[in-house]
Amino acid sequence: MVRGTWRGTLTQPYAVKMFPGIWNAHPRYHMRTVMVKENDVDGAFHLLNRLMEVEGLMKIIRNTQYYQKPFMQRKALSMEASKAIFNEDMASGGDLPADVVNYMYEYGAFLIFKDFPEGNEFGIDYKTFKVGPKFMGVKMIPPGIHFVYCSVKGAPRIGFFHNFVAREIMVKKWDKSKETFVEEAASEDEVERFRANLKNIDGMLGPYPYETYRNWYALTDFVNVATINRVNPEKGMISAQAELVTMETACMENSDLNEGAGCSTRVDRDHPTRIRFVDQQGLPIMKIRPGFEIQFVEIPQLAIPKNRAGIDYTDRLNKLLSKQLNGDWKQLLAECQYAFACFLLGQVFEGFEQWKRLIHLLCSCPTALRTHNDLYLAFIRVLYFQLKECPHDFFVDIVSRDNFLTTTLSMLFANIRDLTSVDDVLRKKTQNFKLYLTKTFKWDFECA
Repeated sequence: MVRGTWRGTLTQPYAVKMFPGIWNAHPRYHMRTVMVKENDVDGAFHLLNRLMEVEGLMKIIRNTQYYQKPFMQRKALSMEASKAIFNEDMASGGDLPADVVNYMYEYGAFLIFKDFPEGNEFGIDYKTFKVGPKFMGVKMIPPGIHFVYCSVKGAPRIGFFHNFVAREIMVKKWDKSKETFVEEAASEDEVERFRANLKNIDGMLGPYPYETYRNWYALTDFVNVATINRVNPEKGMISAQAELVTMETACMENSDLNEGAGCSTRVDRDHPTRIRFVDQQGLPIMKIRPGFEIQFVEIPQLAIPKNRAGIDYTDRLNKLLSKQLNGDWKQLLAECQYAFACFLLGQVFEGFEQWKRLIHLLCSCPTALRTHNDLYLAFIRVLYFQLKECPHDFFVDIVSRDNFLTTTLSMLFANIRDLTSVDDVLRKKTQNFKLYLTKTFKWDFECA
């Protein structure tokens, strides 16, 4: 067990085995990461996430005349290489070391999923399965934000985001008649009974897919509990085909809306007709049933000064940040990631639409490039991983449609090219991103 205060990947024993004697040596992580105290499992997993971002660092050992380096540099290089080994194991589907498996079983979360029918689709984060006859859930879930989803044959996906905490046991039950899952509230005694019985049902619980954990973290590293609480539907359920009702029905179901809209739920002498809500073609106006809408931010619509040359939505960006996100630009990127995950994994088209709106906004703010440097440095990274993780056929069919990204990103690249006061790091990072897109997707930004 961990003693005192420490830094590392998952467990101190594992870290010491991987890089003994260099525990606090690495200068980058020594000063910038959080302190992880004894039994602070969530903090330990946060560090694991940061460490798993490192790629290709075994080359450092081979190509930098390692043994000729000063002592402290050798420590740092060894630590980087050890992280790369762990990262490489996860990326290639390598097995977790036995001590890490034991630690995960003790401190990871469990999802018990009762009565889900055999042969149907179940997924968590970046991995989807067809379940067998004995399936009862997932074990060893790392603490943090995860997206759980499923679908039966012929039905749209449904799912939910949840912040799993260490040693949590969540119980869901499949409702066959409604084709949805419901959460079973369990008392502390019931949870402990489940915990005592975990060994008996171990063979019915699938292990969390650590081979795709890095992909999931790269897609959602800004999403946190505040994001989930702010954006999640009130009912908590995310559906690829949300239930729609007419505005008239919604008006009848919501007394507050009745008063505000001036509509009546009854027909009598004072109300001889009921107000109908129709579009220009005379068709009923539909909306998502209240409680099931994803609560995305609304981009402010502000008048653009006539004397302003070109497109600059910086005022809209600033108002969105200050009025809806308490000035926290990380929450803007978190919503961008949340929306993309909803579309990519939950198959929710409204997620794609919100993602496009946020991308267009951020690419149309030349003034903000001077004042929000950290935001744009992180934005380039977020977008890079989103495009990198897109399945090729999905990308060609959906994301590239109408040349949305080439047109929108051309504005961003042109703004950075033309502004003389842009940070050099941002300029270089953007140039590399543009080169990656041109090489990978054959996009021509000069003609967009």
